[in-house]
Amino acid sequence: MRIVLFDIDGTLLLTNRGGSSAIQHALQQEFGLESPSTDIDFCGRTDRALLAEILRHNAIADSDEHFQRLRLRYTALLPRVLEERGGEVLPGALELLSVLREKSNLRCYAMTGNLAATAAHKLQHFGLDHYFDGVFGGDDDAHRDDLARRTAAAIRANHGELARSNMTVIGDTPADIQCGHAVGAEVIAVCSGQYDRESLESNQPIAVFDDLSDVQSIV
Repeated sequence: MRIVLFDIDGTLLLTNRGGSSAIQHALQQEFGLESPSTDIDFCGRTDRALLAEILRHNAIADSDEHFQRLRLRYTALLPRVLEERGGEVLPGALELLSVLREKSNLRCYAMTGNLAATAAHKLQHFGLDHYFDGVFGGDDDAHRDDLARRTAAAIRANHGELARSNMTVIGDTPADIQCGHAVGAEVIAVCSGQYDRESLESNQPIAVFDDLSDVQSIV
């Protein structure tokens, strides 16, 4: 069996900064900030690390209590913000997921820096949730490599060592490539996020595509 692990933002879809907007609203409502800032780098990171940095960036201690308050409020607000902000499924994503879903010897999971709950919201909002057997999110891991290691351990437990040794990661950032390498996975990169081909190729994925629209080549 082969396991395919998809990143979400910049790989499968764009939310028109829905995530950062929902976090700003969460900071306003939960901590009473009038003009909260989310002006930090989001690309390729986990929400465990992002939310902690955002708290510090807004002069709020990144205690576990504060993290949980922000996490819960952000998760609750995201569905409404997604409705307001719109967004799009990126080229080829639906077609590729449809083809892969028909393969009996393959399973698709989301492996994303998003919280598992907010990842599920995004996939459901854009009609992609039924293509996935599960979501591995960045709730507990400050580093993307640790998320990949936890995911690989779960794949081994659920599907056996053969599946664990036959994993492909598909993502749009150097962090996606690096975390795939950290667990011995093959990595396919796409330029549909914020990184260009040269930046992605320098991290040595097995292939780089402009987006997911060349379905047969990716398969």
